[in-house]
This record gives sequence, structure tokens and C-alpha cells, in this order.
Amino acid sequence: MSKLIAYKSNFLIEASYRLTLQEQRFMLSCIAKLNPREKVPDKLTLTASEFYLNFPEMGRENSERELKKAVDKLWDRSVIVSDPEQTEEFRWIQSRIKYHKGEARVTVKFADDIKKYLTQLSGQFTKVTLNNVSGLSSAYSIRIYEMCQQFIKTGERTIPVEELKTYLKVGDSYPLFKELNKFVIKPAIKELNTKSNLDIEIIQQKKGRKITALSFLFKEKEQMELEV
Repeated sequence: MSKLIAYKSNFLIEASYRLTLQEQRFMLSCIAKLNPREKVPDKLTLTASEFYLNFPEMGRENSERELKKAVDKLWDRSVIVSDPEQTEEFRWIQSRIKYHKGEARVTVKFADDIKKYLTQLSGQFTKVTLNNVSGLSSAYSIRIYEMCQQFIKTGERTIPVEELKTYLKVGDSYPLFKELNKFVIKPAIKELNTKSNLDIEIIQQKKGRKITALSFLFKEKEQMELEV
């Protein structure tokens, strides 16, 4: 399994966006190839073989198809980032991705606006070891993992429900908390506890009868720590 690490600005961890599982995997694979201390290169190439090694759960025989599927959709995706200076929406990539037919590889050029959130980072960043998320099969699981990983030193984080819905960009898909909890939160936490290096517990915060925030309590599993 891959020991690569993807470094992201905390502003990007808390950004509002929604990607499919394969798009998430593709972006993590690309970001993990960057040197966080250097500028983002003009172009970056990812092979189907690298994609599979980072996320073997997809199966080697499916890696080329899943790679192409991810990049075909990514062109239409955008992300909303709020930092101290402004809130802006921009695309992940600056130009359409070129798929090298018969060569099982793609080349991508990141959008200029997103580059500052990927390299030459200050102390405000989060690192995600691909090995720790390689077995996850839900895009929501990956996002929640990153939000917990951002606060791994303290082992706890409280997020207002409406803020969490904004991060995950679920819109009006789950107007009631019980729906969000049933279809997004519970399945994600169950998968993270089973397949990631974190043990996570959630405590619901209420105002009256309404659940207004979620407190995530988490720690690294001892066995996973020894392996790392």
C-alpha cells in the first residue's frame, strides 16, 4: 500500500465541495505527488498503475477505467474556499485533462487559484497518508477523515450541523438531521472505525430538542500507529 502523503491547506480541508469517490482518490493521488515546499509544476501526470497502488481496493483490472471516469467528470467540478481575505469559487483544474490513449495515464494542470492551498504551505495545513484512507469506499468518509485529521493533536472537534452540511455540499438533500445522520454520518463513521487508522465517537450537541452540532472524539488505533 502507498505511504504517500497529501498535504492540504486547512482552508481547503474546510472548503465546500462535493466530489465522487474516484475524484477524491484522483485528487489525493495527484496532491501526494507534489512537494509541499515547492511550487506546483505546470503539469502533473498520474498513471493507472500509480492510481491502483494508492487505492488497491478498486482492483488492478479496474484502475484504468476508474482513472478515466474520475478525470472525465473533474472538469465540471468547483470548490468554494473561505480564507481570512475572501470567499471565492474556482475550478480544481485550469484546463481540460488530457487522457493518453493506450498509455493508461492522464495529465492535469491545476487551476492557478488552488495552487496556494497545495504547496509552499505555512503551519496551517493537514497531512493525509493515503494508506490510511485507501480502503474507504465513500467520499463522505474521506472528507470526515480529513476534518478529524486536521485536529489529530487535540483528538476532538465540534462542528455545527449546518457548517458540516456546507463542507460536504449536500445542499437540501438531507433537510432533517435524522436523514443526514442515517445516510451520511453514521455510514461514514462506521466505515472509518472499520477501515481507517482512527477510532471515532460522536456526541450530539443540542439546543432544546434540536441537534445543532456534532462533537467528534477520535484517536489513532495502536496497531496502525505501530505499522506507521
